[in-house]
Amino acid sequence: MREDENTSIKTRIDRIRDLLKMSGTANSYVAANLAQSVIHDTVGGGHPIMAALEDALTSSDWIRALAASTTVVTLYDEGALKSPRLTIAREIEGDILDIAQAQAEAAETSKDAVHKQVHRGIAAFLAGASLEDALRRLCDARGIVYDAQRTAISKLQAALYQPSKQIEVISQSENKHITAWGDTRNKADHGRFDEITQTEVVAMILGVRALVEKHLS
Repeated sequence: MREDENTSIKTRIDRIRDLLKMSGTANSYVAANLAQSVIHDTVGGGHPIMAALEDALTSSDWIRALAASTTVVTLYDEGALKSPRLTIAREIEGDILDIAQAQAEAAETSKDAVHKQVHRGIAAFLAGASLEDALRRLCDARGIVYDAQRTAISKLQAALYQPSKQIEVISQSENKHITAWGDTRNKADHGRFDEITQTEVVAMILGVRALVEKHLS
């Protein structure tokens, strides 16, 4: 099964389904709380169903809590719980990679050696920014703990690939590619544009785009 940002939401929805088949106040309470978390992480707390869930929990009205939880599952099944935040994040990521691609193409056609280097550097920097954001979102989607104050590509990469702990959200091959892309990003960050080749920056852009498409689309 493809691993993407909907995995956590789907897991909670499936758990709510199971709880709705059971009796008991505790099960109703857990289902309603899970339903609240789904609403919060998708369409946001301002959605009308959130108010219904909160009111049912506050008044200990477990029948209403079950009804509201069932509504959340129904909305999910009908595709009505789309996260604007995630949609925007994907669009921005795609736009950044498109700009990076345009910069790489400019480097290819430019006749000036210095301009070529600058275009490649910009392309590498943008592709690296997109990669860093994608790895951060992948950690969030899979519940992988990372230091929010230290989100360099290498740190996020290490969190996603820990064979000794049976954590392999990304594959060994992807891990190696990310290491290479991180090195290219570092060259751009430190102004070493002359060390970035056309082949590596194009491969980086295509690779990051493929990684995003596989794990986060």
